[in-house]
Amino acid sequence: MAQPQSAQHTRSLPIWRWLAPVGRRLLGTLVRVETTAPVVALTFDDGPHPQFTPQLLDLFARHQARATFFLLGRHAVEQRELVARIAAAGHAIGNHTFTHARMPQTPRWQRWRELRMARRALAPYGAALFRPPYGGQSYGSRLDALLFGYEVVGWTYHIEDWVAQPATQLAERLLAQMQPGCIVLLHDRLANPRDPAAADRAPLIDALTIVLDRLSTTYRFVTVPELMRAGKPVRVPWFRPAQ
Repeated sequence: MAQPQSAQHTRSLPIWRWLAPVGRRLLGTLVRVETTAPVVALTFDDGPHPQFTPQLLDLFARHQARATFFLLGRHAVEQRELVARIAAAGHAIGNHTFTHARMPQTPRWQRWRELRMARRALAPYGAALFRPPYGGQSYGSRLDALLFGYEVVGWTYHIEDWVAQPATQLAERLLAQMQPGCIVLLHDRLANPRDPAAADRAPLIDALTIVLDRLSTTYRFVTVPELMRAGKPVRVPWFRPAQ
């Protein structure tokens, strides 16, 4: 005799309650950490940059802050000593592909090549972290990152630092959205500047100087792995075309 539909639904609930966290862990994208601790992860894409990345490292050293740098493999190859300096200062280094490829629109064999070449370029300093360029991700590219053993890291918010803005405006936007457990998307270099004036990262560095001067006694600025240990990682479905 067939089970009533409500009974079948009730019986299946425990299975889905078990499978849902597994699915989020395997295919979800990290966007923040649920915590009451005053910790924030500043993350930087597209570097390293021979001028601006060292300035950031000096700024963080003065404030005993750490960050996560999602580096492009082709830039890392050009700046090997700088990559080593980032790691030696206690910052985390993640994979951002080799050429800044739009992963959803890229054939699988080429996605694997991008991930593999970037991983080699970042060795031995790369952590098991990956951020897709432009935030673009498909189910296929997410599975590829899983096969490579990467935690995919999105962000809680950004301040559109790829558009030229005065330092005070960038600082105000950072301060307005800061909260415990958040992951902030920033750039120490722009791989493909849409706004040529924004290629100058000096206003961003000035903005971060304002933010760290104001908040370094209130917040701790940590790497993504450190942030994950400070609370419950929040992962969400993140499937969007590269913009």
